Amino acid sequence: MVEKKHVVFDLRVAYNGPLSIEGFYAEVEKWMEEKGLQKELKRKSENVTSKGKKIEWIIEAWRNPVRAVKQVVRLQALFNNLKEIRIKRKGHNIKINQADVLITIDGFVETSLTSRWTQAPFYQFFRTMYDKYIWNIGMTLTERHEGLVNADCYDLHKRLKAFLELYKMKVR
Repeated sequence: MVEKKHVVFDLRVAYNGPLSIEGFYAEVEKWMEEKGLQKELKRKSENVTSKGKKIEWIIEAWRNPVRAVKQVVRLQALFNNLKEIRIKRKGHNIKINQADVLITIDGFVETSLTSRWTQAPFYQFFRTMYDKYIWNIGMTLTERHEGLVNADCYDLHKRLKAFLELYKMKVR
């Protein structure tokens, strides 16, 4: 059984304007490569509506588990009213996408500690009592890895926000 602790809740980026969907995917891939993360595509769907295209893209990125601990970053990107537009820039016609974007980032720490002797209820009870009333022993294995997931989530949030703002400046 895997214990899953939610570390970062609903980091959001909302954006309305020009962007490149392929550029967005490439930016996320580049970030994962720099951080040494592996990815699993959870969902990718496209629906065509009267207002434009709707794309939902959900991925999970993680590092190789260390001591039965897996650090997971989940990215959910929703592109609504996606249309392809042409912009004349410096005498050239440029094809670019226009969309309403909502990006949500979550961070998890998954631990598989079922076979560890420290997971016994007797030990857990006395460890908690000792930590609370006598002397704080220190962080558990899960708590030690929370900081890395937190840093990765906020780094991705900052990078995607900068990427989208850069596109807004490129078009003007």
